[in-house]
Amino acid sequence: MPTLVFGPGDRDGYTLRKVAELRLTLAFECRNCRKIAQEDILELIEKHGLAAKLGDLRRRAKCTRCNRRAADILLRQPGVRGDKAWRPHPPRATRD
Repeated sequence: MPTLVFGPGDRDGYTLRKVAELRLTLAFECRNCRKIAQEDILELIEKHGLAAKLGDLRRRAKCTRCNRRAADILLRQPGVRGDKAWRPHPPRATRD
């Protein structure tokens, strides 16, 4: 499995089709309260279609804890354990 490399804004350009093809796990993390919401990719495809971009979903995502629209996209690679599986950072990682 190739290592995923992300530059600024790359995750926003990924489509749900690409995420499903790469067998990645998708989660949204609230930048305000750090709540993690792991999403079922098949349900998202059914609701939004294969061509939906992660950036569009990120902008629409609303935290169920603090009601803010400040989501960050986290992708998890299959077959990799621990914090190294998450891109661009593990959930609830301390950021400057």
